[in-house]
Amino acid sequence: MWSHDTPLTPLWRNVSFTLMWTSTAASGFGDTIMRLGALAMLGALAASADSTAQNAAIQFFFFLPYIVFALPAGWLADHLPRKWMMLLCDEARAVILLIAVWMVPAGVSALPSIPEDQHWKVFAALFAVGTMAAIFYPNRAAIVPQIIPPRQLQAGNAMIIGIGVIAGLIGYLIGGWLIDPEQASTVRRGLLIAALMYAVSGTFFAFLRVADARTRDLDDERKLEKRSLMQAVRYLLSHRQILQLIILHTAIWGGAMTVFNAIPALGKGNFGLEDEALLSHISYLSATMGAGLLAGAGVVAWIGTRHKAFFPMTAGLIMTGALTLVMALSPFYWLMLTAGFFMALFGNITVISTISLLQSISPDYIRGRIMGIDAMGSTLASVLVSLIIWQLPNADAMILPCLWVYGPLITLYGLYLLYTYSTRGHSQHRSINFVTNFAEFYLRVWQRATFHGKHHVPNEGPVILAPNHTTGIDGCYLQVPLHRPVRFLMMTSYKFRILNWFWDRINPVFLVHEKGKEAAEPGMKQVRTILAALKEDAVVCIFPEGHLQRVHRALKPLQPGVATIGRLSKAWVVPTWIEGTPRSEKLWVHFLKPGRSSVTFGEAYKIDRSLTPEEATADLRRRLLELETQVNTRLIREGREPSSVTPDNPNPVG
Repeated sequence: MWSHDTPLTPLWRNVSFTLMWTSTAASGFGDTIMRLGALAMLGALAASADSTAQNAAIQFFFFLPYIVFALPAGWLADHLPRKWMMLLCDEARAVILLIAVWMVPAGVSALPSIPEDQHWKVFAALFAVGTMAAIFYPNRAAIVPQIIPPRQLQAGNAMIIGIGVIAGLIGYLIGGWLIDPEQASTVRRGLLIAALMYAVSGTFFAFLRVADARTRDLDDERKLEKRSLMQAVRYLLSHRQILQLIILHTAIWGGAMTVFNAIPALGKGNFGLEDEALLSHISYLSATMGAGLLAGAGVVAWIGTRHKAFFPMTAGLIMTGALTLVMALSPFYWLMLTAGFFMALFGNITVISTISLLQSISPDYIRGRIMGIDAMGSTLASVLVSLIIWQLPNADAMILPCLWVYGPLITLYGLYLLYTYSTRGHSQHRSINFVTNFAEFYLRVWQRATFHGKHHVPNEGPVILAPNHTTGIDGCYLQVPLHRPVRFLMMTSYKFRILNWFWDRINPVFLVHEKGKEAAEPGMKQVRTILAALKEDAVVCIFPEGHLQRVHRALKPLQPGVATIGRLSKAWVVPTWIEGTPRSEKLWVHFLKPGRSSVTFGEAYKIDRSLTPEEATADLRRRLLELETQVNTRLIREGREPSSVTPDNPNPVG
């Protein structure tokens, strides 16, 4: 299976991933054409029809099977070959739609030809297709981590969902043009095209190359248990984060179904549209929201990391609720379309982040059942919402007040989750946890930071971090990957009172320096201050260069401080190399300029007390230059140009 050091193949060169997204595109297009055909067959586009209720009925019967089959499908996904289950489901959907074609009479008009007492046939076909979809989803969600390495999972999910959205978007545009609600022949043609898309989608799955991830868990006693649904339930109840993600996913889908079912009502109730104008509205708003979903997938693909994904996940939830309210209350059509676009954008950011986190933290041996439980929960919300809307008296009028309530509620829920997730961490102070979590998200997204060798930092005892000094944000790079708090040296002249609450929490090692004086307190007094911190088993960062590199990336001459303090304290010394950070003489630019950086922790060692300070300093420099060589070699292997080449390094690129 995948390892952290496995070279990454670009997603566009991953054949199995290509087959996955092309299949997703084909089936997504088929889903859209099928739904538009069902609307026409049920007469939901007529001015006299309760369009919202009929649209909700379609969603109800399509998603109802998830409640029954999602859990068994998850069980099957953990016992049978997933790609063959996916192939079977899509080919079965094609057959069902071919049968449904014959339900459309050969007459001229489609709408009067399907009497109300025959609507059950349409609902039966939707239920049958939904059954195959319910079995399909847990298998697809479980197989994605077997064809995409973990480091590409977030981007891969974003691309798969984004391409599915594109296909649905094209389906709405083509379907609105292809299907005439007054012409039965156009409805039959649409259903035949949808069946063909399902058949093509299923065929592609036969050629997937799937990595066997199950070998990772051979020594896990839980895997040796009977693979039952109760095993998955026990696992879920003992892992609170997975349960929270499933609850969040359920809330999102309940709201999404409310908004989706309200699309006809937004046109009829707020703008008085009907007949062909209403069908055009459904196509336009659905296409606009589809474009928003696509943009959201693009944003997640650009973010490209699962680490601290709760920031985009919860921020997306907050914005989704606010924009839902704007869309429902908008008196202007253009404003409604704009709000719909951005609501879908932020909503998809939340959905993709949630799915990626679920896939990442669920072990392979149980992932199918976890995804089945997730599918059942989210679909149960969808089905209940659709059932309620379907049975509402005058649903066209009643659905809009539901959006007025849903919007503020989901915003408040997002704020609660943002506070809950962002303040978790290793510090007892919530504010410091928030700062650390946000710093990691910033570094991984804006600076594309990676961290190597974290295991070299001892988990206990006094430690001296000895890194090269490149930017004003080096402190963030060093604290973020470590579970232990890092104490940094700081002159008292920078101890501004307004930030006392912050200093109390990060606990720097203050060195006395009076304003206006060029020098700080005498050297030995500084040493005693640092030694006092190390006696408390602290991790203290000392930049041995003494000054920032700023623009020129080459290791400067080292000061003897680390060697002196290391000899006296007997602390572990961890040489550390920071690479690829932004270059600028101005410190504020270091925060705003994007980069592609890395932090590599070298092996911890204790300074030989028989060495003189000069010899110990030379030994530290040698170790730092070895780290530089190691990092540069890795960068060249990845096809990147090293930013640092120190002139006296005997082997700068390995």
